Amino acid sequence: MPNRPDPWHWAYSHRSVLNALGENRLRYALRHGRLVQPWRGVIVSRERMGDPKTMASAALMVIGPEAVLSGFTAAAMYGCTAADTRRVCVTVPHGRLARSRPGLLVRHAAFGREDVVELDELPVLAPDLVFAELLCTGPKHTALACADQLMRSLPEDLRPAFREQLRERLGKRGDRRGVARALSMVGLITERARTAEESALRWLVVDHGFPVPEVQYEIPERDWSVQLAWPELRIALGYREPGRHPPDAEQDRVLAEPGWIGIWAGPADLRAPTALVARLRAAFRRRGWDQVGPRPEQGRVRRSLT
Repeated sequence: MPNRPDPWHWAYSHRSVLNALGENRLRYALRHGRLVQPWRGVIVSRERMGDPKTMASAALMVIGPEAVLSGFTAAAMYGCTAADTRRVCVTVPHGRLARSRPGLLVRHAAFGREDVVELDELPVLAPDLVFAELLCTGPKHTALACADQLMRSLPEDLRPAFREQLRERLGKRGDRRGVARALSMVGLITERARTAEESALRWLVVDHGFPVPEVQYEIPERDWSVQLAWPELRIALGYREPGRHPPDAEQDRVLAEPGWIGIWAGPADLRAPTALVARLRAAFRRRGWDQVGPRPEQGRVRRSLT
């Protein structure tokens, strides 16, 4: 494994640990779980198995030179806590004989040195490449949540440029699968989203054909904000984590007095949204909307003229 530090964020090559401990002590440590060999040729301590940087370093040591972090692993390196880090994602140039294995996804793609940045001594694909890929291929709600988090971390004057960079990357993408949907998602990215669940909820309603809601909308009559809102219709949608934000009748009353309809979602609604979508459609019908299409590309929202 040339050209990789050893150790690297507490990931060690098998050879270096063998030289330090000897064969018998290394076998004992592995057998009793003090040390773990996630992939052949690399060793980490059991306590570091959940650390994204340690596991990313271990993966890079295994794959070797020219490998760079990509996908949700790269998103996590950019500070996106919504990223799925259960497996490490790396990208290597075309022609490299590198294969995926349990817990380690290897992609092959063309990229140049200008497409790679270094974060904490780890090579990572540039943000526009990472998020163009995620918006096309990743779970949409998680990809949007990560993009929202990255947008929030950028200085305000750099946010429009990043959005345009994403559109340019998507426009040049050779694999056109998912590009149309990804381009529509670029317009949804916002720094105003405060949680991953809020981002997922926003994608859910748009994906089911509802108009794009406003994020963190301040209700003028109450000097109070709601996570998602359609102000013209006076419909508010919020997310409540069970045990942390129990249903509050007072909040419902505060919304109802100025004529708002409040709808609340929880984790179960993100997993199985049928009931939530039905409640939202009923609220839209009460406000005079007669049709909500299943998806933005498949149907438009039309307001009733009757």
